[in-house]
Amino acid sequence: MSAPTLLERLAETFPDSPAAARLKAAILFAGVRYDACLPAAAAWAFPNYMPYTLPPGVPAFEGQRQVQLPYLLRLADDTQVRLRIKPDSPFAVRPDDGPLGYAVYEHDRKVIDTTFEPRLPWADLLTADGTPMRATGLSQHGDMLVMNVAPGCEYFVVPGGEGGRTRNLSCTFCLYGLPDQRMKPLGQELFVIDVPRPTVARVIEACKHPETHAKQLYMVGGSMVDMAQEGDRFVRIAEQLAEAGLTERYYVACGSGAIPRKQMEQMKALGVRGACFNLEVWDPTQFDRICPGKSSIVGRSRWIESLEDAVDVFGPDDVMTAFVGGAELEGEGAFTDPQQALDSNLEAGETLIPKGIQPVYSLHWKVTGKNRGEEPLYTLDMFLRLNEGLAAIRRREGRLINPEFFTRRAAYMQLEPDYDEPLTRGAGTPLSSFC
Repeated sequence: MSAPTLLERLAETFPDSPAAARLKAAILFAGVRYDACLPAAAAWAFPNYMPYTLPPGVPAFEGQRQVQLPYLLRLADDTQVRLRIKPDSPFAVRPDDGPLGYAVYEHDRKVIDTTFEPRLPWADLLTADGTPMRATGLSQHGDMLVMNVAPGCEYFVVPGGEGGRTRNLSCTFCLYGLPDQRMKPLGQELFVIDVPRPTVARVIEACKHPETHAKQLYMVGGSMVDMAQEGDRFVRIAEQLAEAGLTERYYVACGSGAIPRKQMEQMKALGVRGACFNLEVWDPTQFDRICPGKSSIVGRSRWIESLEDAVDVFGPDDVMTAFVGGAELEGEGAFTDPQQALDSNLEAGETLIPKGIQPVYSLHWKVTGKNRGEEPLYTLDMFLRLNEGLAAIRRREGRLINPEFFTRRAAYMQLEPDYDEPLTRGAGTPLSSFC
């Protein structure tokens, strides 16, 4: 008898996980093998943010050894998954004569029809003043537009260090908010509340394109050291979104820091419908270690109180907080046993979900090798154990992920909607026939 395949093993080990969630997690961790159909599809698909260098022995594609690849796979039921290339993967994506044009294979067995998330027309257009719409601070992941017109995070340059120097109190895993060249074309200045009106006008013009096909508009930005000022920044942006009719067209959510209740109420009155204030890690000691700015400037207790305020303002189906699974296992002072991390994260679910706060987990990726490959700190089994545990809490409490806020077609590295959407839609997953 041959050894079970990866999907067969996962089906036996995690029977309470939907088949689509098991497949998605398996592809997140194992990746897919390279196939020439991938750079060919990049002509029309949403592109990866980094080119892929073809390894020795693989034929060049159209004379090139560095190629663009699609970033996101999309299955028939809108399950979306980040695409990574790994030569030893059991999975491959190949052209297929099925309805979507491609299929996922495990070894030589066809698993499911698939396609790639397309690059939509707005991303290649210019605003009225000639700015590329993709350079306005707007990006898209399937159903969700992410608007970031103030990317620089002040936690990287907190005043008050010795000799007048600044201190870096940024989260240890984060480079996303590093103040850099992205700020200049957007006109962002650190420690200044206002984003220039032309900057917001340009991103609104992109959001108003009739063919974004998006359902959610998620406002994010770099943290300010003054939470009231950060709240004012988001309120002022929300005012302009409301004036443009975008709070009616999209489910608009605020992805700020732990802002005061006053600004939440102002945004709610403007039509903002949800909030996600990212706690990042649950354990108090790990929070202090991993998020020194959030810990010393805001405080863990205040962060949780702000999330509780958000439930009062926006409602118990409309508040999330993102966690970075694996950050608590890296660096000096990290958990030494992965079971500690799992227990801590399930404790977060037991504490937050009954209050109407949804913890949502992304993976912490460690950069490896000269080509800057990425590998998660969690194992595949640990990630599925965590998600099964959290899903069980959500079912027990009657608090499923709100598909108006967060859909499986927006969750390209998270599994929560993949567990809950079949239940909120009242139907079993159409992918339940495969392992």
